[in-house]
Amino acid sequence: MQKKNHNLEEEIKLAVHDIPAMLSKIRSIAKFVRTEYLRDVIYGVSGEKKKIRLRTQDNFESRLVDATHKYKIAVEDGIKKEIEETLYKGNSCEDALKIISSQGGFVEENSYEKTRVIFAGSHNTEITLDIYPYGAWVEIEGESSSIHEVAKQLGFTQKDYIELNADELYDVWCRKNKIDILWDVRFGFPDMDDNIYEKAVST
Repeated sequence: MQKKNHNLEEEIKLAVHDIPAMLSKIRSIAKFVRTEYLRDVIYGVSGEKKKIRLRTQDNFESRLVDATHKYKIAVEDGIKKEIEETLYKGNSCEDALKIISSQGGFVEENSYEKTRVIFAGSHNTEITLDIYPYGAWVEIEGESSSIHEVAKQLGFTQKDYIELNADELYDVWCRKNKIDILWDVRFGFPDMDDNIYEKAVST
């Protein structure tokens, strides 16, 4: 089915250097909800910032597919405020791709997968631990005042807030470690010639 719902999201992203320790901290202040496998494919138009995310979400019992526009409208006190517009939500990748193609000249730019662990925090916040092939980050979503409070409970300060998105964090990680930048970022890093977007700078 096709939907066009608009939703305002407020969230922060925080780097995780010790996953077991972070899980312990989160469990002490929040309740475990579920674990999901996610694969995101990003579509864009040449020369434009507008993106569509095609997401496959599997919670090990069922699969959900959605296509979503996300627009960052502001960053206030380190908290990103974004408008999320759902174009499609259902069970068919084929139907989602048809809707994406109807939006104009969007083409596949890159993709990545992650494991997401979701917790329900205080004051209607959602805490997620996202584990990518190239690192782990916590996201806290909710009202601004509650986000700051939960981040503090987890041992973070506002200077720890990260504005970069997953694509940008991957790019930084590759350049820092002089690793080839791949189109399709998966666990195990499939290293084939047709998956390389940009070769690492040789030293």
